[in-house]
Amino acid sequence: MTKRDRDPSDEEEDYQEEEYEDFEFEDSDEGDDFEDNSDVSFESGELFDAEKSLNTPQSKIIDDAACVGYNGTAYYPWSMDNFIQTHFINALTKLKSFNLEGCSDDDLLTMLYVKKWQSDEVLDAYFGDRENLMKQCGLPCKSNNTFETVSDFTCFICCDTYDSTQVYSLTCNHQFCIRCYYQYIMNEVNNGRLITCMDPSCKYSIPFGDIAHIIAVVDADKTLIVAEKPLRENPMLITAVREWVDMKSNCKWCPATDCTSFTEIADLSSIKDSKGSIDLTLVPIVGCVEHHEFCFECNYENHLPCPCWLVKAWVKKCEDDSETANWIDANTHSCPKCHTSIEKNGGCNHMTCRKCKYEFCWICFGEWRTHSNNYSCGRYPDNAKEDEIRKNKSRATLERYLHFYKRYAIHESSMKGDLKTLQKIDNVTKLYMEESRKKGQQNLSWNDVQFLPDAMRALQNGRKTLKWTYCFAFYLAKSNFSTIFETNQDFLNKTVEDLSEVFEKIIAIDKPDQVETILEKKKDIINLAEFVNLRRKTLVKSAEENLRNNLLRLDPI
Repeated sequence: MTKRDRDPSDEEEDYQEEEYEDFEFEDSDEGDDFEDNSDVSFESGELFDAEKSLNTPQSKIIDDAACVGYNGTAYYPWSMDNFIQTHFINALTKLKSFNLEGCSDDDLLTMLYVKKWQSDEVLDAYFGDRENLMKQCGLPCKSNNTFETVSDFTCFICCDTYDSTQVYSLTCNHQFCIRCYYQYIMNEVNNGRLITCMDPSCKYSIPFGDIAHIIAVVDADKTLIVAEKPLRENPMLITAVREWVDMKSNCKWCPATDCTSFTEIADLSSIKDSKGSIDLTLVPIVGCVEHHEFCFECNYENHLPCPCWLVKAWVKKCEDDSETANWIDANTHSCPKCHTSIEKNGGCNHMTCRKCKYEFCWICFGEWRTHSNNYSCGRYPDNAKEDEIRKNKSRATLERYLHFYKRYAIHESSMKGDLKTLQKIDNVTKLYMEESRKKGQQNLSWNDVQFLPDAMRALQNGRKTLKWTYCFAFYLAKSNFSTIFETNQDFLNKTVEDLSEVFEKIIAIDKPDQVETILEKKKDIINLAEFVNLRRKTLVKSAEENLRNNLLRLDPI
């Protein structure tokens, strides 16, 4: 019989962030065409107005660790690992410094879990009524949890009999096979409460370390290696983070695909209700640790220059059947008798409704039997002009919607294509740097390719802004200033495509040393990336000011 070994050194691994994602923009001495005139930053919030942010009252009372968004909204971007380290593991370290008698690290984690990670409350409860706290946490006075291999064992959960199998039991000595415990833990771990013994009458809780070990042992059947993960990857702590974020109104998960980070608003009162407003300064654009920008109010990606209510109207229009109705009206006729919509699929104008079998003429909608002796289709009906006007309007509305939706969808698709291209360039660069390190080359460092992450983000953010400009333009009333907006849109479009083309050409080069090509085109990449950011900022700022001055008008359709 062996007891579960709990080594405190396994639980305090220092959190380290990925260095490659945190590159700063490198000043180039290669003659950047736009360096002197632009105040655009390559950080994730290059649209964020530094001057406005510094003068915003709420930003003055926030500590230096907070980032500041487009409208002065102060926020904290969190990764899962960083939050666990800061709020959970640091709280554990604080409790350990008090040397609470008879409490292992797992016991302290369980107490913190019950007390919502408030170390002071744990201390008050421990010194106030230790026995009641232990009972509340499902902890025995003296733990005797064991993993052991047992012969001729029958598990009362799966009802299987094993010649030899590994079992787990808590201090209560209720033994069950480790595979049943694995399935039980995987079902319970996301429920937001302590996981107790599988015996319904037993209230002992399973320690966090034992949960991680059970998962590692069963997963080892696939990998053949029992891989113990660091404490910050413990499934109970990850669940605790999710529960904490979901309960807090000032926290939201990043909506980007496969992103597990979240953002905490420093002062929730700084988020103003922008319902129906055209003031773009009320749109609370924030960022996450992975440099994704999103709107804290509607939880969509950064949708500037569109206000939140316009985005919701556009998304609803794209998802519902509003344009289907326009297509039906423009391309079909209704049966004169039962009013079923009919689409003509042949050349003959003698139509028979499949539903009511009524026969009529497709041209004049008259009863077909009246055509046997005298065709009257050429006669001009009194209501023909009104009907034609209605159908032409439906066709025009449909064509206008399809014009903007097609371009919106194309840029959304292009964002995915750009992401694949950028990932290839990122992989090539990393492999090249690793090869250079192995060969002992001293003439190339990470500083030489620092500009790439910034340029990649500039391309993605430019594409994103460009995509939402078509939503904005669809609802934009025609005027001289709408033409100016479209001109800014064209400028941004050209610059984004130019930058994307540079990356595409690099990938298309059929030679092993693509990094040399990247370095050769460094000046072009830096200039175009900064130009994308500059034109992106110009477009949004222009739209913001012209909306505020009533020079642009949005007409919901």
